Parts: sequence; C-alpha cells; structure tokens
Amino acid sequence: MARQWRRRAAVAAVSTSAVLAMVLASQPAFAAHGTTSPSRSGGLQRPSAVDGHAATSTPHIATRSARPAVHTNVPNELLAKTLAEGDDDQGTDPTINAECVDELGSPNPYPNPAPNVDAIHGDTTVPVGSQVGCQAAQNETTVAVNPINSNNLVAGSNDYRVFNTREQRNDGSGFAYTSRNGGKTWVDVPLPHLTFQTGATGALSDMDSAGDPSIAFGPHNTVYYANLVFSRFNAGSGLTLSVSHDGGLTFGEPSIVELDGVNPDGTPAATDISNDKEWVTADPRSGTVYVTWTSFTSDADGNFLDSPIMVRKSTDFGHTWGTAVQVAPSVNGFTGGITPFDQGSNPVVGNDGALYIAYEASVCQTLACDQPTDHDAVVVATSRNGGRTFKNVEVSLDFDFPTNEDVGREALTGLNFRINSFPQMTIDRLTGRLWMTWSDDRNGTYNGFESIKTNGDNFVTSSSDGKHWSGPANVGTADDEVYAAIAALGGRVVVSSYTRHYDPSGINLDYAMWKGWGSGVGGAHIQRITTVT
Repeated sequence: MARQWRRRAAVAAVSTSAVLAMVLASQPAFAAHGTTSPSRSGGLQRPSAVDGHAATSTPHIATRSARPAVHTNVPNELLAKTLAEGDDDQGTDPTINAECVDELGSPNPYPNPAPNVDAIHGDTTVPVGSQVGCQAAQNETTVAVNPINSNNLVAGSNDYRVFNTREQRNDGSGFAYTSRNGGKTWVDVPLPHLTFQTGATGALSDMDSAGDPSIAFGPHNTVYYANLVFSRFNAGSGLTLSVSHDGGLTFGEPSIVELDGVNPDGTPAATDISNDKEWVTADPRSGTVYVTWTSFTSDADGNFLDSPIMVRKSTDFGHTWGTAVQVAPSVNGFTGGITPFDQGSNPVVGNDGALYIAYEASVCQTLACDQPTDHDAVVVATSRNGGRTFKNVEVSLDFDFPTNEDVGREALTGLNFRINSFPQMTIDRLTGRLWMTWSDDRNGTYNGFESIKTNGDNFVTSSSDGKHWSGPANVGTADDEVYAAIAALGGRVVVSSYTRHYDPSGINLDYAMWKGWGSGVGGAHIQRITTVT
C-alpha cells in the first residue's frame, strides 16, 4: 500500500533541545493543536483592565434570547459569545477528505527529523473513510517530566490508531509515550478500557473517543493521565484518570472523575451537561490529585446557560473523587465581573499546598456581555483550603484570535486548524514563584470588523502569591506565535510555542523556544526546535 508521509504533531518528533529545557525546569511542558471576524473599528481604543465587580446592573440568566452579544470595543467576539454558539470538539466531518490523501504515493518531502525523535511506534494505516490509506493521526499533544528523575518523560496525544467497529472508522484512544532515557527512545503504552474500541465495560462502553490528554507526575514515580471521553452517538461525556505507579510503563483501570449522559450499564441518559477540556495536577508531597474542566450547561430546550470551570479532588491517588466544586463565580447573584463563561483551565499546586487554576473568562457588567467595557481576560483562581472555595482575580486582558468562517473556529491568517488563547501556568519549585503564559492577537491588523492579518504574540507574567501579578511581557518575534507553554526552575524560565518566524512565506509553522532569567525571558533570542518548516 502506498505510504502517506505524516506531518507529526510536536510530541511525535520529540526535540532533544526541548527535552533539555524541560529537564532544566523539571516541570510539565505542553504543545498543541484568509480570516475574518467581528472586530472593533480602527479608531476605537482598547479598554483598560476593569474590575467589573463595581457594576450595578441587575443580574439575569443568559438564555438564547439574551445570549452574549457581539463585543464592540476589542477585536473579535467575546469568549462568552463563542461558547454560547457551541464548540464542536468531537472531530472533523468524516465526509471531508484529509490533506494526507493528496500525498499518497508521493515521495517523502521530509528528511529524518534528527536530532529530534519520533515517539510513535506501531502506528496503523486508516482502512476506511476520509483518511483511507493515511497513517493514523496523533494531535493535541502533551508531555510531563518526572521531578525526581528527569530522564523519565511521559507524553500523550489524541491517538487515532485504533478502529472503532460501531463507528466504522478509527477514533481517539488513549496512549502514553514513555521514555526512561531523556527522550532518546520511547515505548507506546495503550491506556486500558477507556472507550468502546479499547474494551471498556459499564458506563464507559458508550464512549467512542478519548482525547484532550493531560499528564502530571505525583510522588513515588506516580503518573496521572487524564482524558476527556465522549460518545459519538449519544450525549454522554466525561473525564477519566488512568494511573501508573512505575513511571508510565503500565497503567491501571481508569477511574471516572465525572460522567454525564450515560447510565452505569452504558445506556444513554438525559443530561443538560457537556464536559470539555480537562487538566490534571498533583501535590508533589501528598499526592493529592486535582482535575479541572469546563462544564457546559443548557436549559431544557438546549439553550446555553453557562460554562464554569469545575474541579474535583482525590486524596487516594485517583481511586475515588470528592464533590465537584465550581471554581468560577456563579450566575446566581451576579453583579458584574468575572463571569461563568469560561474555558481552558490549567491547575498548579503550590509548594504550600495551595491550588491555583488559570483560565480564560469573559469579564462583563451583566450576563448579557454586551457593554463597551466588557472583555476577555486571563483569570487565576486560588484556593487555600484544599479546593473547597476559591478567590478569582483578573490577571490580564486576553484578545482571542479571529474566527475563520470556513471552519467556524479561531485560526491564524491563511490556515484553518483551530487555535486558542488559553493560559498555561507552572511553578518554580525552588523559588515558589508562579509563571504563566498565553498567546493572543492584540497586535493583529484589523480594518473595522475584518481581520486583515493575525499577529499572535506570546505573553508571560509571574506572581509570588497568585493574587498580585506582574505586567505581561511579550516573548517572541514579529511573526505569528501561538500555543505558548512555559516551565521554570531556580529563576530560569523557558517559553515555547509554534512560530511562523522561519517560513519566508509567513504561512507555515515551526516549533521554537526562548530561555531567560526571570522576566528577562522577554528579551531572549528564539531557538528553533523543529528541523523542517
């Protein structure tokens, strides 16, 4: 059969220099996934950060007739509106041919990625559907470093190598990619019984896909691997945690963190909740595990109500889970400020056991989110009582990328794969300082309500207490950067992201990083990680 030359996601070709940067910080590091959109008039000023709690408007519940409106004072729709319109996170239309089909039978355009290493072994060829003849996809990648053994790396992705007989196509199935020699070689480890095609029983037997991987190390070589699972045929969705006690070489049966829309026997059940974008963190001393996620809720008619960040905690290494707690403010009694229209949570446990959760939220005077000063922001929630209660603070404005109307998602100019402006956070274990990064389009070029050209930039800020944050510093080049990630240790900070810096046409992407001492990372020189654009 003709071979299709795959364009690997970042984890598939693991960079030696990137591994060295992660080892430096001994922290998790992360890598992902013609444009027009509503925007501001060229003459309007962007708003300053506003504490919306000073607003006195009468609160109300957001329904379809009172859904968040188009924002008029900053580029692009508010997060509140895009969330209300829905985010199809369940894969592309299987009737649309994948680009790889056009490459079948062609010579491999890519040389050996050395010194980077391909972490995927035992991949399969897609037998049917829109990707027939292609090698299975791996995307939405993530990687973590063992804090007590920097040679021990565990990565993950949405891995589509397993065939689902009830869908009659390949679908996402959890895989870990584990290295014990600093990334030189890798073993691919399937996570057992997450989905229908991987032999799940009971409630998980109705789940057809596993994705949105997130990985964290706890004490004693314990690896926590969280997944979003969902049904392609019913409304069921949930979050699972798979645990390894040998540094990622083997994983046990999954525990269910949250599951809605399915009965214990796997039959569908009515639900007004859809779960999305989980993330996991662990206390390096006690092993207490936290999983955060976005809970989309709707009314009986299916109208969007809110999408707050939620969290559950386990004190027995992921075997059982406590009550779900809402992190973001509630719609009930809302008087302005940070709304429960949220996405992209990223939790970190501090050296003192405090739980910090970064996420993106709309900050509005009312739940209609239709006032000139309403805006999107990077928010950090802090809990000092084990996740029972939270205080939320606005850290910085956040300017989402424009929506590509052809695919209905945020994208860079000239590309159609989806991107976002969600934050990533880490802690310097030696200094106790929090560091956070995100990418947004505040410096993009707009003509009225039309995006002319994106100019994604990485931003970095830091805090000693989760409440007071430094002003955001720009890290990167004059070209588009997106999907920023961060690690830190002993005052040394490493930021990585996708960049268009190395493509003369300004379209295609490489992966790169910047290293510096503290806020000095803002002036660091770019270092290329990928070997081919």
